[in-house]
Amino acid sequence: MMQDDVNESLALVHYRGGEEEFHIGASYLSSSDPIDRALGADVLAQLGWQDRTYLAESVDLLIPALQDEDEFVVYHVCCALGHRSDPKAIPHVLKLAQSKNENIRYGVVFALLGQDSQDAVEAMIALSKDSDLDVRNWAMFGLGSQIEADTPEIRDALLLGALDSDSEIRGEALVGLAQRKDKRAIDLLLNEWETHADVSILSLEAAEVVASHRLYSKLVYLQKTFEFAGDTQFTSQLQSAIDSCKPKIEQVKSVGR
Repeated sequence: MMQDDVNESLALVHYRGGEEEFHIGASYLSSSDPIDRALGADVLAQLGWQDRTYLAESVDLLIPALQDEDEFVVYHVCCALGHRSDPKAIPHVLKLAQSKNENIRYGVVFALLGQDSQDAVEAMIALSKDSDLDVRNWAMFGLGSQIEADTPEIRDALLLGALDSDSEIRGEALVGLAQRKDKRAIDLLLNEWETHADVSILSLEAAEVVASHRLYSKLVYLQKTFEFAGDTQFTSQLQSAIDSCKPKIEQVKSVGR
């Protein structure tokens, strides 16, 4: 079966999300074939979509599956638990946070997205410094914009991320700092645009949130000098950042006139 056909069938199973579909997922998850077990995790991951049918039952099956002997299956189970987003899975997922397999660590990050318990946040901070770029990127995304928690430790991780060699990771970190009203984001943004050839759309999102007049002239310069090749999303975000950072001219009324 072609991958597109698999995705279409999986989407239909998720859409239906009933008892029959739950039992299909459970049956595949208990198969002797690791490919089937991974598929079973994928089925249980999103039953009912936003209605989240069979949530507790699915999570109860997925948690023990984290101990599967096949790392490919474990990765899929982590991702499935991320879709289910049940806090009771967190202690079990955290046991895999230091796995030697980068795909499993990526799965752990996905499983922890949006979770703001202390243990989950501490793990995400550690994973935001991971040697694997994808793991680091998604952990920074999770810390920066998927939780509202604001601690010195989170800000330190975001500051470190703003200096990463990868532009997307830097952008996620800048957005996180901006959303936390950290004024250090202003100088970091100016440095970002001065020292890197590419301007990321995430840095422009951060600039819009920061809304500092100190960024205005640089943003206008970027608009005048950069070629965006018809990228309407980029040009729209740049204009939003300019509008947000434009200095406000106050009307001064003379007293006594």
